[in-house]
Amino acid sequence: MAGIGEFYGGILHPLVVLPHILVLLVFGLLLGQRGVRAMRFAYPPFVLALMAGLFIAGFERQPALPAETVLLLLAMVCGLLVAAQRPPPEPLLACLAGGIALLIGMDSGVTGLERRETFAALAGCWLGVVLVLLVSAGVAEMAHRHWQRVALRVLGSWVTASASLVLALAFAPET
Repeated sequence: MAGIGEFYGGILHPLVVLPHILVLLVFGLLLGQRGVRAMRFAYPPFVLALMAGLFIAGFERQPALPAETVLLLLAMVCGLLVAAQRPPPEPLLACLAGGIALLIGMDSGVTGLERRETFAALAGCWLGVVLVLLVSAGVAEMAHRHWQRVALRVLGSWVTASASLVLALAFAPET
């Protein structure tokens, strides 16, 4: 993002890339629905896999698979789990956390910057991604009233619908 610097641009990066914000938001809601224990179980693999993905992105290597498509599919799955209010077991959440974080990190590469600027952008991205996940999980964990839990389920279904629409448009034949 021009004019705000690489670090702050990195912080804002997960907020402006649609697959990143959708999967982070809904995965945070999924963790929050499961509670603090699940958050403690899933955050370490998430943080480590995010660092690994950003490290790979720092060397300007593109992922072999279409990361945005996979992230949208994961957002749909997580959204369905949130809407159904059926979070998976903690080991599966940890694997899901690692996979999501690795893909986000690998898809967050920057080009055309010096090494120091690249490091600043990727460090900012790491912070932005972690903050989005913490905030969305915290909001979901604090939802104790019935209407709040219903609102979380509705939000999960909206994320599923949004990801479905984006995927449908991506694969639609051009006319």
